[in-house]
Amino acid sequence: MKALATLDETDLKILAALNLNPKSSYEDIAYVADLPVEEVEKRVKRMMDEGVILNYGLKLREDVLEMLPPKESLKEFEKKIVLKSSDIAGLASEVNRVFGTGSGIILNYAGIGIGQSIANEKTLSNKEETFTIIKRALEERGFGEVFIEFDPTSSSGRILLKNMPFPKENQIHEVLEMLVKGVFQGFVSKALKTNKISLSKERCVAKGDDVCLLSFRIEG
Repeated sequence: MKALATLDETDLKILAALNLNPKSSYEDIAYVADLPVEEVEKRVKRMMDEGVILNYGLKLREDVLEMLPPKESLKEFEKKIVLKSSDIAGLASEVNRVFGTGSGIILNYAGIGIGQSIANEKTLSNKEETFTIIKRALEERGFGEVFIEFDPTSSSGRILLKNMPFPKENQIHEVLEMLVKGVFQGFVSKALKTNKISLSKERCVAKGDDVCLLSFRIEG
């Protein structure tokens, strides 16, 4: 066996996403890892050449698997997030403490599951109602004031979160942002029956801003 290649934090984010869902496309991985698609493709191909990824099935080397959060943690944390919505910051801190690099990925996928569950409980009469419901759901789960702008002509918009009642430690807000992105993506994809949702951050409390601002585009 070759010596293990040097893997940085970005490599581990990509591998964690693939390990949770081996059928992920480059676009899916780019979303959950918050990376450009081209960067994901380049790194996946490099790790295949280096023998870190043994095939795109996905099969990772055992010594690499030991570096990633376990798959079973996803459902457990999804349950805890639903049950502990009044203490989201504490949960995010604990997930980050235990899993480090993989914590954002875990909370993102858990958020997708939460968003899909919320959508299953609702009947929508039009696309605009989608954003009213997810705004209310995020506010009820303790994310402060949520404002969503949507332009139907371009199928794009922005999500603004103000007065988030969480401490401003960078790590906490980074993983909370991944949770928000997941809840939004899961709800919208289920409600509007599309998986083509792209999100990008414009402002973030973890980077020193007063608010969290995400832009999004829906295709299909």
